[in-house]
Amino acid sequence: MAHCCSRYGRDYHGRRRIPHVKYLVSAVKLGSLFLVSAYTVFAADEKIDPSQYTVIVHVVASEYPLPLDVSNEILTVTIDGKHYKMIGGTMFHGLITPGDYHSKLTRPVLANDEHKTAYESAHSFEFLFPDGTTRRFDMIAQSE
Repeated sequence: MAHCCSRYGRDYHGRRRIPHVKYLVSAVKLGSLFLVSAYTVFAADEKIDPSQYTVIVHVVASEYPLPLDVSNEILTVTIDGKHYKMIGGTMFHGLITPGDYHSKLTRPVLANDEHKTAYESAHSFEFLFPDGTTRRFDMIAQSE
């Protein structure tokens, strides 16, 4: 009679055994390590040119959209005297401290740039932080 907990095969009810959790956790850790290593290698090739970040954005306030949503944040900003609200990922690092930051205008993710009008706008900005990291924020509201 086969042992009920054999390493391979089926249990005593005839069901296939699920691989041991220890092996699955090891595979996930190995995969995560590979992804982090690959990101580090490819990110090292990407050089950030600070001279491209010519737009000065004054962050007036930052907040989480919902009390439990710490993966995104909403910024209240001023750019050239106009007021905007922007949303972007926090990368779980926390809220951005109010102050002036260098940024550049990037192509919006959801906007269709081919049909621009004088009465509509959709903008995204990439912020450059003092430590050389960047984060993207999309405009969600504007006022004068």
